[in-house]
Amino acid sequence: MRKLVSTIILVTLTSACSPFQPVEMRLPSNLATQSARLPIDGFGGWTHGRFRTGDWYGGYERSEERFSYFDTFIQNSGHSEFTIKGPGVSSSIEAFCRMREKVLDLGFAEFKPKRMSYRCEFTADGRGIPARFELQEVRTGLGGALNRYERRGEIALGGETVQIRSVHKLAGSPIEMASPIGYVFEKRGRAVGAIELNGSPVIYIEDLANEGLSRTITIGAIALAAFWDPANSSLGE
Repeated sequence: MRKLVSTIILVTLTSACSPFQPVEMRLPSNLATQSARLPIDGFGGWTHGRFRTGDWYGGYERSEERFSYFDTFIQNSGHSEFTIKGPGVSSSIEAFCRMREKVLDLGFAEFKPKRMSYRCEFTADGRGIPARFELQEVRTGLGGALNRYERRGEIALGGETVQIRSVHKLAGSPIEMASPIGYVFEKRGRAVGAIELNGSPVIYIEDLANEGLSRTITIGAIALAAFWDPANSSLGE
């Protein structure tokens, strides 16, 4: 979140003369008016730690690396791992996630022979389970032309499949961030959850009583909270 937080601070200080208000992502209307709000305690700039959100809890570790050859060929990589326990999880679920990205920086232009991809595999009590998490960089439309780091993905777990898309718009402002300020989870085109990444992460779940869907959203949100996006990395600066 290093670059993201710095950019958000600048936007906040220059965008209005009104009293200071925390910068927040723009939520879909149904989540903004009625959803469970679950702050995630334990995530910050650390490489490892413990977290809790609602009735879910666990531990995580993560890292990021950058290899640069003459400041032209750049390879970004990273990993995150976490264990989570809570409603709908008989014992524990473990996630093992990897990120890869290759960049060709010519000074006047930047190309990506391999766009950012972030994938997770899951086990339960050390045994593989039929679940997946995928997130990839996409470049489409005006966002791509403006070098906005859009991400799209999907998580499938326990019979629930939910699509993921990055959010760049700020609440109450026409300003859009280049890198994601959060993500929305969608099922059949409807927003069913979200995670805000500015500051301490917060999960929003439309129907917390739906145990299977809430579990899938929460585990996807933890994967995103643990993710060090190369778009925000300060490595190499």
